[in-house]
Amino acid sequence: MEMQNQIKEYVAQYEKEVRKLADQLRNECMPQPTEELFSEFETNGNRMRYEAVYFGRRKFLSVLGLASVIWHEKEDIQKLEEVIREICAEECWALPAHVRRKENPNWRGVIDLFASETGQTLAHITTLLKDELSEEVITLAQNEVKARILKPFIESKVPYASWEQATNNWNAVCCGNVGSAALLLMKEGTEKKKLLERLNYALENYYLEGFGMDGACQEGLGYWVYGFTYFTLFALAQREYNPSKDLMASEKVNAIAHFQQKCYFAGGRTISFSDGDSRGTYPMGLTCCLADQYSDIRFPDTLYAQKLDGDSCWRWVGIYWNWYWTHRYLDDVQNKKAEEPKPLEQSGMCILQDAQWCILRGAKQTAVIAKGGNNGESHNHNDVGSFQYLADGEAFLDDLGAGEYTKDYFSEKRYEIFCNRGESHNIPIIGDVDQKAGKEYCADRFELTTDRNILISFAKAYGIESQKAYREIWLDENTGKLTVCDYIQCRPGVEVCENLVTRLPVSVENDSVVIHGEKHCAILHAEGRKGEFKIKTVEHYNHQGILENINVIRWEVCCEEPQNSKIGIADSKICLQITE
Repeated sequence: MEMQNQIKEYVAQYEKEVRKLADQLRNECMPQPTEELFSEFETNGNRMRYEAVYFGRRKFLSVLGLASVIWHEKEDIQKLEEVIREICAEECWALPAHVRRKENPNWRGVIDLFASETGQTLAHITTLLKDELSEEVITLAQNEVKARILKPFIESKVPYASWEQATNNWNAVCCGNVGSAALLLMKEGTEKKKLLERLNYALENYYLEGFGMDGACQEGLGYWVYGFTYFTLFALAQREYNPSKDLMASEKVNAIAHFQQKCYFAGGRTISFSDGDSRGTYPMGLTCCLADQYSDIRFPDTLYAQKLDGDSCWRWVGIYWNWYWTHRYLDDVQNKKAEEPKPLEQSGMCILQDAQWCILRGAKQTAVIAKGGNNGESHNHNDVGSFQYLADGEAFLDDLGAGEYTKDYFSEKRYEIFCNRGESHNIPIIGDVDQKAGKEYCADRFELTTDRNILISFAKAYGIESQKAYREIWLDENTGKLTVCDYIQCRPGVEVCENLVTRLPVSVENDSVVIHGEKHCAILHAEGRKGEFKIKTVEHYNHQGILENINVIRWEVCCEEPQNSKIGIADSKICLQITE
């Protein structure tokens, strides 16, 4: 009952924030896009200045749209009509990073993530407010959606673009938006039927194929939220339209739906592998929606539920359905149609075998999350064999997650950027060689033993022949103590270094390293060390473009060379203990 009341408080506060912001936006003008801003990505790779304007405009559309749906006030409706007219007058609904003006004469009509979102938003708002918006605005908006989104997609050959056959979030977002708009705006007939068949084929044979049967999203938790929200929206709308077609019914989709609850830890910490986020907030609406569909969904602490301003893109689907799905779930709980919300489990272990992720939880709200996998994953970082170590809401050994998205970030220069390289992860450096990018650079063994040991073999990730690299990770369930043992076999004379990464302050004290958290410290001891600990500070631009200082802890490992042998053997043991 306590969590149920917290969710009620959440949605009540959410509505207050909508009302307050809508009142503010009534008296403001939308920011204006310019050619100068649009062209910045082409000239210097910067996305952020144009996107700040673009998403600032979606803020008006989404907030005033939801305020109009909740309260039906004349002033909101009038302002919303102004906003819709301006959105319809935009030269291009896609982002500069997703169009190639020099190569594509039809760049203005490109359907990308955000063009499809804009189309779905206008289709949905004008349907919800069909009795309150003027006929002129409804006709204008719906004609624009048909001309910019539905008609080009219907008339295109398969694939419309690479996203139609992609196994990542792009497929779900774009197909989900096109499908949702079609269900709202298209008349019954062969054309609509064929379009829905095409979209279902893309979602079932590509998007869902991007997941293993374990349901893990290797792109990162944020991309799970992004893609699966739009998948769920379309799946439920289609099921209501045609009950015989239920995309939510499969075993794999059930597993995908349960992925989020495996990724949250104390203090709102999350798994941040690939382009993830270590402090991501969760979508209350989607979580409520899934709890309506599946009886064993668990909720992270409501303190970490996304607030109204939590999405810098101001997506309508997140903002509206966050409100609607939460209300519906609370009503269903009240009417005994759904089970009361359940909190996260605080102990135990979990392995996601297809993704090669493993999660161990222990005392003092500790957790270690390790990965095998390969270096050809979507939104890949070169991080095979890496891990995170969390305690009581703090990341003592971190995974930096997504960096700032620039032109270089998604180019051949990706692995020149610190956060995508092996050296920014908790993995050994062998012979000053970074891990290599590509699916063939992978772990060839990944398992969880019955006594809670994670075993990883990951030499292939470095692309060096005649080399072995084994890692064993163990978290003491009763004390929260972490032990990592590495065994590395390489050519004689090759230097092997341990390499650990944290955002927290670090000091070397009494032959150990102390990582200083706000609530606790972690004491690091290293066996098999040769020489001194070296602490290096590296500048890193995070996903928000904010400069951070990252502390890299490195030391050389003693390497034995058996007599008459052509190999060197490095044995290393790392122990971390949390102190009060």
